[in-house]
Amino acid sequence: MKSLPLVFGLILCASLCQFGQFGQLAHAQESPDPSQEDYAYLTRMRVPEPVIRCVAAFDRWVALTPKYDTFIVPDRRVLRAKIDSDTTIFSAGNPIPVDEVIAMRAFAKVRGQAQWTRVDSRCGVRDGRVVGVSLTPNVRPAIVR
Repeated sequence: MKSLPLVFGLILCASLCQFGQFGQLAHAQESPDPSQEDYAYLTRMRVPEPVIRCVAAFDRWVALTPKYDTFIVPDRRVLRAKIDSDTTIFSAGNPIPVDEVIAMRAFAKVRGQAQWTRVDSRCGVRDGRVVGVSLTPNVRPAIVR
């Protein structure tokens, strides 16, 4: 009698696996490579792989940060992204060793506001992986007449 719940559990698991429900749950937890799905258009535009990884990292980071809720990099800015291979640390405030620093102009929307802000985005890449990101507001100086 003690083994009855165990047998019932095994039958339930086997039936879920047979109908694909368990497999769907396991598949939903996998995180696909961002460059293959949502960012395939950047590959077709011949954007370098480190830049694509940075755009994907910014999208993930902005979704988690309390300050911003949306991040956009226009196509022309992605194509003009600067890749600095001479820099060995990400920034003075965040001294992470990196192989490359990618910088590009972008736009971010502050959470709860309707206005977009111009930002300078920087991304540090080491061994093909993004190890640091930063967004700095790029405010135009007011013209005084």
